[in-house]
Amino acid sequence: MLFRYIQIAFRNLRRQRLFAFINIAGLALSMTVCLMVLKSTKKDFSYDKFHPAASRTWRITSQATTQEGKYYHMASSPMPLADVLRKDYAFTEEVVRVYGTLSGNVIDGKKKLPLRGAFTEPSFFQVFGFRLQNGDPITALNAPNSIVLSEATASRIFGNAQAMGKVVHFEKLGDYIVTGILAAPPGLSHIDYDAYASLSSVPALEQQGILPARLTDWNQVQDDYTYVMLKPGVSRSSLSTALSFISQRFYLPAKKGIGSITLEEQSLGSISPSRELYNDIGNAPPWAKVLGAMAVAFALLLCACFNYTNLSIVRSLQRAREVGVRKVNGAHRWQVFMQFITESVVMCLLALILAIIMLVLAEVYTPLGISFMFGEPIDIGLIAWFLVFSILTGILAGIIPAWALSSFQPAKVLRNMVDIKLFGGLGLRKTLIVIQFTLSMTAIIFFVTVYRQFAYKEAFNMGFSRDNILNVPLADADFQLMKDRMMQVTGVEAVTASSGTLGMPNQSGFMRVKADVNGSRMEMGYYAGDADFLKIMQLKLLAGSNFPPAVSRDKEQYILVNEQMVKALNLKSPADAIGKAIWLNDSSMVSILGVIKDFNYQPIEVPVFPMAIRFAPNEFRQLQVLVNTQDKAGLTAGIKQAWLEMHPGETFSTQWMSDQLYEKTSGKEPVTGLALLVVMITVIAALGLLGVVSYTTFTRRKEIGVRKVMGAGVPGLVMLLSRSYLRLIALAALIALPLGYLASQLFLRIFANRISIGFFTLAGSFVALLCIALLAIVSQTWRAATSNPVDVLRND
Repeated sequence: MLFRYIQIAFRNLRRQRLFAFINIAGLALSMTVCLMVLKSTKKDFSYDKFHPAASRTWRITSQATTQEGKYYHMASSPMPLADVLRKDYAFTEEVVRVYGTLSGNVIDGKKKLPLRGAFTEPSFFQVFGFRLQNGDPITALNAPNSIVLSEATASRIFGNAQAMGKVVHFEKLGDYIVTGILAAPPGLSHIDYDAYASLSSVPALEQQGILPARLTDWNQVQDDYTYVMLKPGVSRSSLSTALSFISQRFYLPAKKGIGSITLEEQSLGSISPSRELYNDIGNAPPWAKVLGAMAVAFALLLCACFNYTNLSIVRSLQRAREVGVRKVNGAHRWQVFMQFITESVVMCLLALILAIIMLVLAEVYTPLGISFMFGEPIDIGLIAWFLVFSILTGILAGIIPAWALSSFQPAKVLRNMVDIKLFGGLGLRKTLIVIQFTLSMTAIIFFVTVYRQFAYKEAFNMGFSRDNILNVPLADADFQLMKDRMMQVTGVEAVTASSGTLGMPNQSGFMRVKADVNGSRMEMGYYAGDADFLKIMQLKLLAGSNFPPAVSRDKEQYILVNEQMVKALNLKSPADAIGKAIWLNDSSMVSILGVIKDFNYQPIEVPVFPMAIRFAPNEFRQLQVLVNTQDKAGLTAGIKQAWLEMHPGETFSTQWMSDQLYEKTSGKEPVTGLALLVVMITVIAALGLLGVVSYTTFTRRKEIGVRKVMGAGVPGLVMLLSRSYLRLIALAALIALPLGYLASQLFLRIFANRISIGFFTLAGSFVALLCIALLAIVSQTWRAATSNPVDVLRND
């Protein structure tokens, strides 16, 4: 029986190729997004599943409120907390700290390899269940300066040589002996470092001043992550009560009335997807991203199923006589129902094949901008989920037309099918059409705004030069020696040393300063730069002077500030700031040597805040080379040769400043990804409109035939049939215009420097959607208006 149903389904698909193509294409578009979301969601919810006793393991987070009233919920906690929980509370089975400061360059001969690691304790393996490929988990992290490497990190440092017992030399943190090699974990974990060193190494590093003193400091909650495994049978409330008591007992700023902190437990299973805590670790996405992706996919799928329902009803009306004949020959209603459901499922399975092809192409061709939704690779398990999803989609899409069409009475459908009306009217479907086109137009307005804003961001004059500047890593060489060597390269016009690239996110430093010894502190951004920094970046000096050529390297004496800093100091003019003393981080005093014109040293999302240029050679990280040649490839080769002379055996990497800023300001991936979603939403809405118009023109064929016999012309009939749908589009526009404007305004609030939406954005979006709607409407109404009335009225 089922095989016969499938045969009939394919026979009807061959007969109605256009109908099949439209339905399969519409379903495939939405299913492609759904499959992406299904893949990424499967990955998002697969974190931290292999850890033993996960239901009894909790991470301690910190809810901190500063003196200024700013609130931060941080994933980290004070380092002394672990010892208190371990010693004073018997309900803890194990406590472990993960202190994420084991980062920096590993020296391998003349090469420097970046490594991201953490200090931790022997209980790490018992709490999290990580296994060692080599080494003993009980003793691997007991001794100071012992380290456990991941298998990939061991291969990166030592190649094919045996790593056990070898020494890993950190550039700043010293030497560590390899005591274990991690086996590949059986699943994903939010804890994913390259290496883990013994926490017993930290006291010596703090005494030497290499690491900040945190082991006994309750006031600092950065970098350390505390995990507690409770004994079986212990309730969460016991831990919560203990943390409340500890917060009041040990947190010193709360006693002084200059801030507060509350410690809170977070279950291991709720860490991923994340709650968007400050200072969090791991690669799991936030809940907002997961739910947003699921909502978009579900909405697209519902729209596609609705469209399929409409088109299926229209085409199936033409098969009503087939239904009547089958019932006359003894077919039961459930058999007819199963026939239509089978056809719907077959169509969805064909759409699934097309969707998988589109998904694979999208993943290969990543510039499509949808890589943010990529998840795990396709395997047998995912294919099984895809099949289940496709069958459920087929049932959802086909159940309404199957139920309605299987209810036909043979006598009526065999007499005159034209008189049959389904569902009593079009009110619900017209309402859904308005909703679909409202969403489409809102999405179009939002996309146009996003596109214009990113184009504006790309072309925005940030107040400094970016052209013909090559960023070259300093790699701990003496900046003056490297500058002198780079100046010998043909085509190099000037060179400056700096701490980072202007305008790049997270590359400016921040510090607290005050204008006198007992004054209030304020936060100020800064970049480190030498005497050539202003000239190469073309920053305008409003008052004072630049750094002198003989400025001291050992002791910081001067800073250059911007206009916003002058205002923050309550000074009337830039000239009044010259010579004024500033205390940096409550320790060193410097004087203001010059005032520079405001510029956007951070991305344009952020307003211009007080900032300074400091002469701090210990913070120089790169050289920025200004060139005056069009042969950039040849010049880069010359700079590489000069760089390798001072860094033999190391890997040379460089980037043009303009390219670096473009990558961060163009918004290519989000704009392209949003464009793809908008196209999908609009196409699906147009298909939905096409289905409703097809249905109504089919049921009004007799009326159209009578009107043509009475002398009605084609243009008049097209207008008659299209008028009600144009009203629907106009209603959708009236709803969508304010919604799109509001959504665009909310997006633009992210940016301190932004475009205005304007009349043409709204009008252009409406015209674009109207053209798409007219194409769907006229394609059906014109066909109905030009039909031969004899074919319709022959039986009358």
